[in-house]
Amino acid sequence: MTKLHMKGFVLCLLEEYPEGLWDSEIAGKVLEEFHHSGDYWRGEVRATLTDLFSGALLEEVEDRLDEEEYFGADKISVKFRLSAFGRQRMVETGLL
Repeated sequence: MTKLHMKGFVLCLLEEYPEGLWDSEIAGKVLEEFHHSGDYWRGEVRATLTDLFSGALLEEVEDRLDEEEYFGADKISVKFRLSAFGRQRMVETGLL
């Protein structure tokens, strides 16, 4: 895959998983792809997911308390999938 910006990478990743991925799974894949680690970058992925969700490019499938404490004790973990609008925008911007 061509090196994309983080938002584009997340959208392409979720296109590959129509059932969705948990935010911790997305963060793990993003950090691996971009060779980052640590709390700062996990937080950056969460901010990116929030931005994509607020723009209606992603939709929430389900949520739960973060039992693994990936993002911290008592944080909410969210499973996201690409929305129909997100897929449309990917086509319009040449990501698909």
